[in-house]
Amino acid sequence: MDQFNRLLVGVSFANQDGTSIRYAAMISRLAKSEEVIFMHVANTGDCPEELLKEYPDLLQPVDQYARKQMEELVHEYFDGHPDTKIRYEIIQGSTLVEFLRKAKDDDIDLIVMRQRREPIAKGTLNGKLARKAPCSLLLVPEKNEAWFDDILVPVDFSDNSIEAMEAAVGIGAAAQEIKEIHCVHIYSVPTGYYKTGKSYEQFAEIMKGHAERQYREFIQKVDLKGLTAVPLFSLNDNEYEGIEGVIQEHRNSLVIVGTRGRKAGAGVLLGSFAEHLIESTTSPLMTVKKKGTGMSFLDALLEL
Repeated sequence: MDQFNRLLVGVSFANQDGTSIRYAAMISRLAKSEEVIFMHVANTGDCPEELLKEYPDLLQPVDQYARKQMEELVHEYFDGHPDTKIRYEIIQGSTLVEFLRKAKDDDIDLIVMRQRREPIAKGTLNGKLARKAPCSLLLVPEKNEAWFDDILVPVDFSDNSIEAMEAAVGIGAAAQEIKEIHCVHIYSVPTGYYKTGKSYEQFAEIMKGHAERQYREFIQKVDLKGLTAVPLFSLNDNEYEGIEGVIQEHRNSLVIVGTRGRKAGAGVLLGSFAEHLIESTTSPLMTVKKKGTGMSFLDALLEL
């Protein structure tokens, strides 16, 4: 599991429950990570003079106060690999821009962020990070216990699905609790099926058989490292709704998706399917991206 050597962990002091820190610790143990960077971005802004008079502590340097809080949180929640180095970063500026900049400058493999349990709106920080970051992203629901005992990987048999499977195998091989990985594929019936003289049910069986053959070819390309891959096939005209239904049924401790598969939309660096999951799923979600993806776009963005 050497693909997660350097982690970047977002720390927010508002209602911080240690979720992102606990998950970072678990990844650190499984991957024997070299370094974990805990970062807090303080948005710049003017504070009214009357508030400064009433609360003079607001004038205390942000980095000094935030570092003390971060050290206390990490001491309480982080029990990572003993050889993992810990670094603290307190930066003022735009949260999105500074996380993207840090991911690029420090050659980050995985960003770990806390996610609210309620569905989030489009265009929020985590969605933007998933689209624009040059590395993978792990979103963990607040108040979640940090553990991986089963993994679900939505697959469309593309190269991106292979990358997601390789990440799942890496985690599964390192975590003793995981013996199998569930691979779910959503198939549908073409609207013109009736022209073939077949019933809906008959053509659904034909489509399932086709998906099963594709899966057998697909899984041969993945080194499972002794784990078992369990295929799940679900009939649904809406791929996203089908996946969400499987997630709700199995309550998986981790869902891993490739960031752009064959069926994905034309988002900047993320398919529409993955974006739907980021906005609504309440399970821990990892979006897997080849390190350095979209770097030219990111360079241009950071130069603005």
